Amino acid sequence: MNRKLLLLIILSVALFSCTDNTKPKEKFVYDYEVYKTQEILLADEDRGKFVQTCRQLINIDGKDVLALNMGFCHLSFYELESGEKIHDILVDSSYMMRYHHFIGKDSIFVGCSNLHGGMELETPQALRLIDWDGNVKKIYGYYIDQEELNNYKYDINKLIPPQNYNFIFCRGNIISCSTRSDSYGLLGTKESVENPLPLGIRMDTKENKYHVSKHRKYAYIKEGMYYPTYILLWLTKSANDLPIFRYPYSSSAFEWNFENDSVIEHYYKSALVDTIMPLTSPAEYGYEVPCFYGEVKYDECNQVYVSSIFFNENIYGEMKRGLIFADKNFQYLGEMYDNKYWPSVSNNEMLLDIRKKNDSTITVNYLKLVKTDRDYDKYIDSCKFVLQTMKQRVEDRKNALINGCPSINFVKSQMDIKESTYKILTLYGEGCIGCEQVTLQTLYYNREVLNKVPLYIIVSSNSANELEAYMRNNGLTYYDKVVKDTTALMKKMANTSFLLNPRLTIVKDGVVTLDTIYQAQDIEDKLLPQITGPDEYTKYMLDDGEVIVVAK
Repeated sequence: MNRKLLLLIILSVALFSCTDNTKPKEKFVYDYEVYKTQEILLADEDRGKFVQTCRQLINIDGKDVLALNMGFCHLSFYELESGEKIHDILVDSSYMMRYHHFIGKDSIFVGCSNLHGGMELETPQALRLIDWDGNVKKIYGYYIDQEELNNYKYDINKLIPPQNYNFIFCRGNIISCSTRSDSYGLLGTKESVENPLPLGIRMDTKENKYHVSKHRKYAYIKEGMYYPTYILLWLTKSANDLPIFRYPYSSSAFEWNFENDSVIEHYYKSALVDTIMPLTSPAEYGYEVPCFYGEVKYDECNQVYVSSIFFNENIYGEMKRGLIFADKNFQYLGEMYDNKYWPSVSNNEMLLDIRKKNDSTITVNYLKLVKTDRDYDKYIDSCKFVLQTMKQRVEDRKNALINGCPSINFVKSQMDIKESTYKILTLYGEGCIGCEQVTLQTLYYNREVLNKVPLYIIVSSNSANELEAYMRNNGLTYYDKVVKDTTALMKKMANTSFLLNPRLTIVKDGVVTLDTIYQAQDIEDKLLPQITGPDEYTKYMLDDGEVIVVAK
């Protein structure tokens, strides 16, 4: 062959290869189509029981079978084709089954906790191996490699496996993620940063020994970077039969190769959200976080990764969710917003959405993943617009509530309220004398504690002299956040036909959740706990337009 011609061919091939590799990967809008729906009638003993989220699609004697955790103590097996229940295992009624993994009739792993939800370090029962007849073949004690404990200076008491069902089975190992949050404090605090704990703990079922990872600390967390501690991370299994960790705040998924103790980071971000910014202060729950990432599942049927994204109902008015798709190499493929169906389990041939229809019936939707013909960029923009509209609607409602609340407006006229969650106690100096005295005594005896929390006190009186005397006589001069009403304006704006008893206004995350004058019988049982502690236990009723707290 002519050397010039050969050189031209080689250059052409090289040029084509370079051009092909740099071509942007096409993105799609996905959807799930239901091509078959089946209803499974539950056996009498399973009716009324809660179907736990730990489910498995297995093959027994050549037939597809659903293994369901029913009511925390039963493993119920239903054949898909017939819908009939073929077997039942009572695991242990004295424990709560959180996790199960069926390998064969002689090898079924179950993870349990005691009825109080905790684990037992001295006499562990958390992990067991049972057979088809429910016989306990082995109880795995909590034995951790002592050399690893010494090398990484771990306290074994802080490494008790987690109390939830978040276990997976990989390459003959039981993998658990996270440890109890009270072991390291709130995420982002100095305590949590200086007390790092393993990313994962694995139990080698052949050695009957736990191993801890040298990889510690939550990804990218530094002191002062506060994220909700309640949901620390999700744990699932990759296509490589390795654990995948997903942090709610991170746009990446982390695959842990425990065989060489290395972690591979996979960028896996939703196009619908920007960076999930940290909170301004430590928090156990994520009321102020606009969205968070959920678990990463590998869909064997379609050979794609599916990761969920949740949009906070406190920010958007209602909980919305979406799905992010990637190929086996974690290359982004596209998204689906506000999906109707939720993939529960899959094998190489089918993908199922399983949900309980009523106390006696389970609905199984057979799903087909499809690429729609919708324009990807326009779709993402439209979803962002919907989310922004929902968010703005919530903000407008918050502003309307706050602007329509006299006590909030009055405090803001004299003080700068910087907190999004706070309480306002209005004292009118009238009404039930005993009610007001009990309230004032509680304020006085708890003045050192309450003076440090976001509690604003409005004192309403007919004159400045009367107000000052009222404050001196009742110990209110100890409080820093006292707002003085010297013209009895708040009495005139009370808008109530009831006695002017102490009034409490609670603002939670910028929303007025309570604005009420308390009846006499509720001062000790309801008003005072609201001032000094959590407010989750109050019940309300409407009466003549006024919200009145009633006893339980």
